[in-house]
Amino acid sequence: LIMVIGALITARWIVQPIDRLSRTARALGAGELSARSRLARSDEIGELGYRIDEMADRIERLLVTEKELLANVAHELRTPLTRIGVALDLAGEGDSEAARASLAEIAIDIAELETIVDDILTAMRFEVASSEFPLKRAVLPPAEIADAAASRLRARHPSRPFVTNVARDLPAIHVDRVLFRRVIDNLLENAHKYSPDGRAPLSLEVACDAKRVVFEVRDKGIGILTDDLPKVFTAFFRGDKSRSRETGGVGLGLTLAKRIVEAHGGTIEITSKPGEGTNVRVAVPAVD
Repeated sequence: LIMVIGALITARWIVQPIDRLSRTARALGAGELSARSRLARSDEIGELGYRIDEMADRIERLLVTEKELLANVAHELRTPLTRIGVALDLAGEGDSEAARASLAEIAIDIAELETIVDDILTAMRFEVASSEFPLKRAVLPPAEIADAAASRLRARHPSRPFVTNVARDLPAIHVDRVLFRRVIDNLLENAHKYSPDGRAPLSLEVACDAKRVVFEVRDKGIGILTDDLPKVFTAFFRGDKSRSRETGGVGLGLTLAKRIVEAHGGTIEITSKPGEGTNVRVAVPAVD
């Protein structure tokens, strides 16, 4: 009798959690993404329950991310499409001067949309890459990256005060020219967008620190809230919930910057104070 009772207890101890796992799996399959097994066990069944719950968490996050992406892209498309429609209406009514006047704003909108599309495609390439992301590296002088990024910023925002300070005799860096320059471009563009006072200066400094070359972007803009700092590298995170056109985008810029820098064996760090400005420091290994 004791053996029978022991067998029943053991069977129940095994069957109950398996039944819970089965119900959780069925609920997830039916679209109930909040379903979790929450098994508090330290054996193999508990480990299986933990893995199922972890998978459910990741699926739920992926779906939330997909919805955020669609919402952000829809938001960014609305204004340029409206402007294009207005320009076409004006041209159709014979008001060619007014239509021509809107072309400059449309060109800016299209450039912003191209950046968004590039960000999304680059993010997809990083996600698809199963191991190390394939970089097209070349040995480059840091000044080449800094000068190209500075020229781009000055061309896009000629009235913005901007200072570059590139140290002499810097060691070369082994980087993907397109992707790494994109990181610096993104940081400078962020510094501009989040410095609403057009007289506030921006700066780009490049120096050597031990065996690393450091690119540092500084602004005196609105800064980042302390609670938001740990989240700035999270995909689609935006501290400015108002989503104004001046600070548009889909929230992928810093996420991609971090992935690109880390793919080069480097680091990226942000320090900021609300109302005082932000410093972003990117360090990559120097070529020996």
